Parts: sequence; structure tokens; C-alpha cells
Amino acid sequence: MKRFAVTFIAMLCIASLQSVSAQSFTDGLKGVVTTIVDQVTDGKATEVMLTGEWEYSAPSVHLTGSDALSEILATIAVSKVENKLKKVYNYVGIKPGTCNFTFNKDGRFSMTIGSRNYTGTYTYKAESHAIELTFDTLLIKLNAMKGYAYLSSESTLDLLFDCSKMFNFLTNLGAKTRATNSLSKLLSKYDGLMVGFTLSR
Repeated sequence: MKRFAVTFIAMLCIASLQSVSAQSFTDGLKGVVTTIVDQVTDGKATEVMLTGEWEYSAPSVHLTGSDALSEILATIAVSKVENKLKKVYNYVGIKPGTCNFTFNKDGRFSMTIGSRNYTGTYTYKAESHAIELTFDTLLIKLNAMKGYAYLSSESTLDLLFDCSKMFNFLTNLGAKTRATNSLSKLLSKYDGLMVGFTLSR
């Protein structure tokens, strides 16, 4: 039943996308698909699909503010940030095949990076897509990572966080300060950018 419901949601989204095909690339970066899913399911699609195991596939970069970047500049900005993020992620072991997230129905989650496993609790609010990850271990001194979870297809999920939280997270995983500083300088050139992970089933 759950599978049927989600498939039906996906079909509605594909049909609805035809009506927004004229929207700009920048609008796409802001989550057109997620907006449509919200309209169809009142924000519940991500909540339904969130539980289960997700494999890391690529860095995720989204424009969230009212940045006046042109479409071409937006494309360049996202591409540059993704490339720098990928290098830092690779350094700490976040790469396809070595990193995954599991969200349980009881509000627990786990994150595996290579041979390292981190656990904790999470909360998710469907109406705002806000997600909060609280790690059990003191080795990652983050308290809670507040961000957003966006379902962009039946099998793709974006987890996005504030840049400062992500830098802190990567530093605690062993990323070189020089690398994160370089990334920070790049991000400071653009308004309304959030970074994180693209996950897939």
C-alpha cells in the first residue's frame, strides 16, 4: 500500500512538472519538485519515505534565499561549491559506496562512514521539512545539526544544513582546516546557499 501511494505521488509530480517546465534553472535549484510534492501530499511525502536506508551519492547544494544570481551564475556557483565539497567529503571518507544513513520509525538514526558508525536521534517536521540530527557520541561535538530534508524523487533525498554546521561536522571528521576555510570563502560570495548530501535508495 505504501509503495502504491508513493508511486502515485511520483506520477502526480511528473505530470505537474509539465506545468512548471518554463520556470528557470534557479527555481529548480530551490526545489520545484519538492514544492509539488508538498502541494499533493501536504508535506507528508518526505515523512513517509524518510525511514529506511539511504546511500550517499553526491554533494548537495541548494539556493534557498532570494539571491539575484542569473541562471548562468547560479549554475557556475553550484558547480564550484559541489566540486570543492566533493574533495573535502572524499578526504573524510564520505563517498559513494562508503557512506549511508538509516532512519528508523522510532526516531533513531545511524550514519556509517567507512568503518565508523555514528548513531543518534532525529526529528522531522513535515510542514517545514525541518530535520534535526542529534548525535549520541561526544566525538562529534555538534549538539544538534539542524537542517532540511527534501524528497526530490521517489528514490532521491537531499539533506541540507547551514554551512557553519557542516564545516564543524567535517572538521570533527578530520577535514583539514585549510580545505574548509577555502570552501567557506567560496560560499561567502553567494547568498542563500545550503550544503549537504544527496542520498539515494
